[in-house]
Amino acid sequence: MRVVLSHAPSTADLRRYLHREPTADRNGPDRARLDTYRRPVRVAESETTTTAFERVRRRLLDYDIFPPSLVGHLITPDGPIARGSTIVQRIGVGVIFVESATRVVDVWDTVAPSDGSRRAGFAYVTLQGHPERGVATFEVHQDGDGVFVVLTARSVPGTLLTGVASPLMRVLQRAITRRAVERLAECDCS
Repeated sequence: MRVVLSHAPSTADLRRYLHREPTADRNGPDRARLDTYRRPVRVAESETTTTAFERVRRRLLDYDIFPPSLVGHLITPDGPIARGSTIVQRIGVGVIFVESATRVVDVWDTVAPSDGSRRAGFAYVTLQGHPERGVATFEVHQDGDGVFVVLTARSVPGTLLTGVASPLMRVLQRAITRRAVERLAECDCS
């Protein structure tokens, strides 16, 4: 975790995290808090549930998740999210930003043979220096006539400072995640 004065990470910032070790595995740390956010996706009149699913799927895999005014990010390698991608994020208000990084450990895009339901998404784990230790999943489901965004986070404080500030950190984390879920669920199709 670094405190910086710029919203957008650079390639040099990204290189700083490429060899850092994960602080959690795909299941998250023991005794982690579990937060789940689920919201139906708004389907535009001109869309089907399949096209709405595809729209959200593309946004997830392009990492177009968090409001750009709240979270700046840079991903390597360039292109859609893939297993092994490293994501540097900067979250802040005003001119003060906290920088940290995550690594993608799983990506999926599946169709259930029994009912045709679809799921697509990815999971990332925090890297050394992140204010939290944990795993988060970002997923879109198409079940029958509905499409849903589901984000889950399993985490514990990653530093003494975030442990002490845990109540405030949780409020901030929940607010940013709710905004991300709302943003993904809304249809910007006019």
